[in-house]
Amino acid sequence: MTKEYYGFSARLMDACYVDDELVTPQPGEFYGGWITKDIVGPFKGEPGTMGW
Repeated sequence: MTKEYYGFSARLMDACYVDDELVTPQPGEFYGGWITKDIVGPFKGEPGTMGW
């Protein structure tokens, strides 16, 4: 449930943090997620991942 929470694209922000970590926007133009050091790829949105 996302009631009373905000959703946004990390790519559209000047900076986006999870706790004290600056996140990396998810690759590509379609997905609006982000990646932290604890998340291991491959990631949807990178070249060659369109058919997943």
